[in-house]
Amino acid sequence: MKANQLIGRSVRVLADDLFGTSVNAVIRLIDQGSKSMLLEFELPVKLGEQTYSLAVARLRLERDDLDTLLTNGSVGCGVTCVSNDRYDPAKPFDLSWWRGGGAAIADVVLS
Repeated sequence: MKANQLIGRSVRVLADDLFGTSVNAVIRLIDQGSKSMLLEFELPVKLGEQTYSLAVARLRLERDDLDTLLTNGSVGCGVTCVSNDRYDPAKPFDLSWWRGGGAAIADVVLS
């Protein structure tokens, strides 16, 4: 799959309602099954009292897949910020702990 070419690519996360501006990140991992990407912010993001270095971006539309980002240069995602204490490298896409905060609908755009 071409989507493997996304790993290591720089993106902008356009979620102004969450971050106040676009945020730069790098795609560190992808999961084809859940149509998800693990993003590492270039600079940690502070939201309230919490600081985040990572986020899981999960594609929103069923018709899209990760190759859509390569083809179109942008894709709509649900983005959930993951704090360092919640990140589990054995389950990098697990958001079962999430109960609110640090999430938004966003566009992820290749830089």
